[in-house]
Amino acid sequence: MLERFFKTRYAPRWIIFTCDLALVTISFLFSFFLVRRLLIDVSSITGFLPAIFINAVVYLVCVFIFPIYKGIIRYSEINDIFRIIKFATLQFVLWLAIYAVDKNAITTTSVPIALLIINAVSVVFILVMFRLLVKEIYSRASQSKSRDEEKIIIYGAGEMGQVAKQVLEQGVKNNINVVGYIEDSISKIGKNLAGLPIYNAANPNLAAIFKSKQITQLYIAIDKLSADKKIAISDLCAPLNIKINVIPHAEQWRNGLFEKKQVKELNIEDLLEREAINLPFDMLQTTYQHATILVTGAAGSIGSEICRQLSRFTFKKLILLDQSESGLFDVEYELRKKGVNQLLSIEIASVRDSAKLKKIFSLHKPDFVFHAAAYKHVPLMETFMSEAVLTNVLGTKIVADLAFAFKVKKFVMVSTDKAVNPTNIMGATKRISEIYIQSLSDRPESETEFVTTRFGNVLGSAGSVVATFKKQIAAGGPVTITHPDITRYFMTIPEASKLVLEAGKIGESGDILLFDMGNPVRIMDLAEKMIQLAGYKISEIPIVNTGLRPGEKMYEELFKDSEEFAETYHPRILRAKKSPELHPDFIAVLKELQLAATTHNNDIIPFILRKLVPEFKTDISIGTPLLEREKERGPVHASGNPPLEREKKRAAANM
Repeated sequence: MLERFFKTRYAPRWIIFTCDLALVTISFLFSFFLVRRLLIDVSSITGFLPAIFINAVVYLVCVFIFPIYKGIIRYSEINDIFRIIKFATLQFVLWLAIYAVDKNAITTTSVPIALLIINAVSVVFILVMFRLLVKEIYSRASQSKSRDEEKIIIYGAGEMGQVAKQVLEQGVKNNINVVGYIEDSISKIGKNLAGLPIYNAANPNLAAIFKSKQITQLYIAIDKLSADKKIAISDLCAPLNIKINVIPHAEQWRNGLFEKKQVKELNIEDLLEREAINLPFDMLQTTYQHATILVTGAAGSIGSEICRQLSRFTFKKLILLDQSESGLFDVEYELRKKGVNQLLSIEIASVRDSAKLKKIFSLHKPDFVFHAAAYKHVPLMETFMSEAVLTNVLGTKIVADLAFAFKVKKFVMVSTDKAVNPTNIMGATKRISEIYIQSLSDRPESETEFVTTRFGNVLGSAGSVVATFKKQIAAGGPVTITHPDITRYFMTIPEASKLVLEAGKIGESGDILLFDMGNPVRIMDLAEKMIQLAGYKISEIPIVNTGLRPGEKMYEELFKDSEEFAETYHPRILRAKKSPELHPDFIAVLKELQLAATTHNNDIIPFILRKLVPEFKTDISIGTPLLEREKERGPVHASGNPPLEREKKRAAANM
């Protein structure tokens, strides 16, 4: 009951005002007694009464300028102490002004300068002690033990950690008790901060400490914590069912404090086994300044993020094109809410509609085209082959041809690592799209630079394995994986979008640009981490192996054997020059593919695809034969070198 009273009740300001006035008066009397060495009589006290009244008036003037009573005392901090010091200083100065005005010393006879000096020090001391006393009483009363109390530990004992403690403890509805900090800095480890211990983040006995302190939540309050440390703390907290939260970056705070609603739970994107890829965004402003930009697939995961990133620049016009009217509405509403005042144009259209797209190009005359519209779901496209061809190949051809005809400055297509040595329809269609737009760059009359960006799996995108796992975990399982040893390259949606925008700046015609995505992630490990992040033990959510799906690889590759590898200005962005391989009758076979797709003749589509992409294999069986084939080639991580290093060496050997 006492705890609830202290957490939910605040003292009215008039009470604090009255208490401060009483304390200032007591301080003034104390100074009077002290300066007279406690030798006082009735006449001296009577003569001092006018000075007490004047001091009360001085108090009113000072609190009008420095309202020391307005803060919530239980949350007093260093700024409140400075305000009290300013208050006492002003009080001293006003008394000096009274001295200057009262030439005859009628009212200041009983107030010597020594009294004013003692009083200034006394006021600061007594008001600060009053606030510390109230704060301590509240702290002790509000921290009375309860069964549902949240025991919190904060990772980071710096400024962010101290602010985090303050904000977390301000919640009157939350039963929160911050019990300590953990730190990497040797200079802080073993010390106390505001009475709370600071533990070593590398302490092998940290799990035992968490258990003894009954920790239920951990808050990461460090702007830049490495991926390795995030993984380590996640592995430590998961078996103990400790929820991990991340304090927002200091740049997102308001008035020096963050809001609790800004706190987010640690998610799987934070646990990529590599550092996030950061690009110098300020350098892109000159590229897209005053440009007209068209984004296809603008309602999708990648397309919408491209639009969000572009909204940071001063463009002339941004055209959002997609078939999904509700998706486009949501993206436009979001951008408008964020304050994008530049011209946004919404176009509901399919990339397969050449007549409609021609009108759009004629109307807007874009300078840049970011082509993100595509079908990407591997198993579904094995069934709906003609749809994959019509959108991924012919849709791309229509948009690219219009970019060529209207002399767009740069055309950037979003592709996938599944286009390298494809074993599925989706990958094969994307590879044909890569080949086609590279062929356009060979035309001498071309005034458009055609660039491809090749992605790994994008975390959080619609239909991604992460989204599937989240739904399965929320339903209580099972989590389904197709093989315990299957691996994939991963990147986040912001990383993917930034690569597209960077390609618009540095990409040269015919280039394929991709990120150094570090080591591929084992899908089994991904599933286990997501289960733990959701607050479950691995044993509580079953993981079921369902077997490889049609067209699915055990691992993905980043380069074709025939592609030339080249570095760029950024160590994490790689360039693959186009492969010299091209079917002599490429355009004729492409027309043959178009006819098969428009008549939905799925029986012959795989054979036509193989003509255009000889490395495309559709006659392998799923399961053991595929595993044996990949074992013969060797898994990408078997060499002992990072996978991309192996790719670089292989590509360099072909140069």
